[in-house]
Amino acid sequence: MACLAWGQLPRPVEGTVVNGLTGEPLRRVSVQVMSAPRPMEPVVTDALGRFRLPEVPPGRYLLRASRAGFFAPNNSDAAVEVAPGDGPATVAIQLNPGAAVSGTVTDEAGEALPGAQITLLRRAYVGGRKQLVLAASGVTDDRGQYRLHSLAPHTYLVRAGVQRLAGDPQLYPAMYYPAALEAEKALAVALGPGQEQRGVNISLRPGPGYRVSGRLVNGLTNTPLTNTALTLMARGVGVAVLETGPQVLVRDSGGRFAVQGVAPGSYDLTGSYLQGGQPLQVRMRLEVSRDLDDVVVTMRPGVTVRGRVVLEGEGTLETATLGVAIESDEDLVGGGGAARPGADGTFLIGPLLSGGYGANLHRLPPGAYLRAVRVGGREAALDLSGATGQTVETEWVVSLGGGKVEGRTMGGAVVALVPAVEAANRRSRYRAAEADAEGRFGLSGVAPGNYRLYAFKNVEAGAWMDDEFLSTLPEAGVGIAVGERETKLADVKAQ
Repeated sequence: MACLAWGQLPRPVEGTVVNGLTGEPLRRVSVQVMSAPRPMEPVVTDALGRFRLPEVPPGRYLLRASRAGFFAPNNSDAAVEVAPGDGPATVAIQLNPGAAVSGTVTDEAGEALPGAQITLLRRAYVGGRKQLVLAASGVTDDRGQYRLHSLAPHTYLVRAGVQRLAGDPQLYPAMYYPAALEAEKALAVALGPGQEQRGVNISLRPGPGYRVSGRLVNGLTNTPLTNTALTLMARGVGVAVLETGPQVLVRDSGGRFAVQGVAPGSYDLTGSYLQGGQPLQVRMRLEVSRDLDDVVVTMRPGVTVRGRVVLEGEGTLETATLGVAIESDEDLVGGGGAARPGADGTFLIGPLLSGGYGANLHRLPPGAYLRAVRVGGREAALDLSGATGQTVETEWVVSLGGGKVEGRTMGGAVVALVPAVEAANRRSRYRAAEADAEGRFGLSGVAPGNYRLYAFKNVEAGAWMDDEFLSTLPEAGVGIAVGERETKLADVKAQ
């Protein structure tokens, strides 16, 4: 490993960075050693694409080259071997230019729509769940044309929408290319390095605009609520897209409301209200395929989680450096919460909507893991269903007796340790790391239990938390059982 070589005389590492499609040198590229046991300052290429790292001890390393609008093939770092000797080690690095997509947005009469909002979406894993996230956005010019550039090679969905004109009875629902209201029916656009996909045109068509109306009720007093806002947020598009749906301010003394011009689809209706210092909130799912009348929306107090992080067994734990996370079991807007405990380990999170949640601890010290969560003095899942308006007392037990999994795979591969489906506090049990240039990896803080070990040549971050994705892999990984403070050795094939 590279760390064994720091006592030997260093050598320079020299090289060039070029455009992988044209062979032209690339200036102002940052080159950094990623796998060194000690931090090393990055360097920048000159006008001829050359760089020089002056003192690198013998060993095998990964170099990462970065420049805006350029991407490494398969997101892979370049490997370099620095052998003992006098002369410099040399390496050639390629970066590919980003891709672009362009087109025109028109209405049903074929007229250009200037100022239309264009969103480029891709499917990615957020918290282990695959959803649509924002990749790029823009607006059409005065000719209704758009162009999004400097894009990573990927498969995207293109979506166009326009603001509704005041007083216009026509509703133009946002459309996916070429003419789909739902992402599942859209045609994906695959972009390769340096490729521009032209003619990705979208024609918006007036569609049925439905009405959602009903009453807003205070769940504490069963009386109407007024002077608060309700928002419809489209489901299936991740919160990273930051699109706000139809909104209405409830002013009626009887709590009556109506939202006009709602496009067909699945929505979360959300809102919050502060009554005497106590927050009330709501989130309910609506399927809109017709007018929905007499919808009763009830705002209730949320659930507060009071907790304490405690250490089991001998040792010390700096609780103030940890991050406590309560993560929603569903892909929902506003689900979950986080906090940093105090020096005494105590924290408060809330109010949360009632429902099922997963417990997680971040920034744990080496060898530590979340052993258990106790609710009301008993070990239990963090299910907050039916706890509306309550404060739930919890104890988060940390152990320093985690095991280790070490081994070898392909250099630079991502290695992931996946807990068994029935594992308690499963979300906190996943472990992942990148193998060094020689393929060595180590995963620490592993809770006792059964796992499968995977290695990936190229994988989206968090994909290993998706059991459906894992079931499609040609290799089922390596089964491993890890005990308390046990070190298991296992090699795994990258796929």
